[in-house]
Amino acid sequence: MTISVEISASVALKISKVGEDTYPATEAGPLFGLDIASKPSEDKRHTAIKVSHAFLFPPSYTNDEIFSLRASNVKYQNDLLAKLKDTKVGVKHLGWFLTTNGGRFVSQSLIEAIINQQTQNQTENRDSTPVVVLVFDTLKSMDGLLSLRAFKLSDSFVRAWKSDERFVSKNLYENRLTYRNIFEEVPLKIKNNHLSNLKLQELSPDFEEDSCLELTGATLASMNQTVDNLADAVDNFNHTLGNLNYYQRNLSRELVKINQWKQQIRQQNEAKLKIDPNAKLTETENDWHRHFRLPTQPSKYDNLVTSGLINSYCNSLETDGSIEQVKIAGIEECN
Repeated sequence: MTISVEISASVALKISKVGEDTYPATEAGPLFGLDIASKPSEDKRHTAIKVSHAFLFPPSYTNDEIFSLRASNVKYQNDLLAKLKDTKVGVKHLGWFLTTNGGRFVSQSLIEAIINQQTQNQTENRDSTPVVVLVFDTLKSMDGLLSLRAFKLSDSFVRAWKSDERFVSKNLYENRLTYRNIFEEVPLKIKNNHLSNLKLQELSPDFEEDSCLELTGATLASMNQTVDNLADAVDNFNHTLGNLNYYQRNLSRELVKINQWKQQIRQQNEAKLKIDPNAKLTETENDWHRHFRLPTQPSKYDNLVTSGLINSYCNSLETDGSIEQVKIAGIEECN
């Protein structure tokens, strides 16, 4: 099944206005609309998610979090949905939007909120439509380019989450899950009504023929902040990596002890069998688990999410660098 997201121009303008007014804070809010599935007779099933309403969560004093779905926010979005239904507007909760800076949107709180919402939809309404997240990058949009993208959790991540052994090495390998495919980008389309399109066609903005590109500081500010966020994410990654290294050291020590014990038991059994070939062996090499216990393999969930956040920062820096190169080439052409 393929997914696409369509939002009205008023929703896009509202999200961009929220990002501009609340910069540099990270804000979020619920999205409401409808999902329209293709006919079952068609070969490839497609679901179009149409977002018609977006609202900002009430102000929070903990803006250091990327995303927080507190009980008050849950009550707020449920009240909004009830009010919309009272006005005979046929909508449902589709997900959330985030205003971020430099690709800072991957977080455990966001992932768990999406998982919980999808589980609730499937349990209560038998609705398998994935929850979507619209990510608006305020700093990139200040440079004249609308940076608005749609994401959903990948099928690989959802399968890994539902498995019995979550996020251990075997689980990640079986589901082909890496930090690169935690989220999956969904095609996004902004749609105007016909009257707006007619009005836009009547406008005839005047452009100077000799106008040249000019460098602005928005992209540079975005890159500086992204680099700072990247350094913090790398420090967090090193901390989680230390826990995995501690497990590896303990595992190596236990394996050495087990191999020594196996060798000792093998020698003792060989000595017994030489004396009496019919002697009954009390222990074999396979009984090592009676004397030793391997350390529990830690979950790589924290490490996976932090790696995904680092990857998002690196992609943002790559995009900003490409934009600056195009500007420099354009300015040299003008000169």
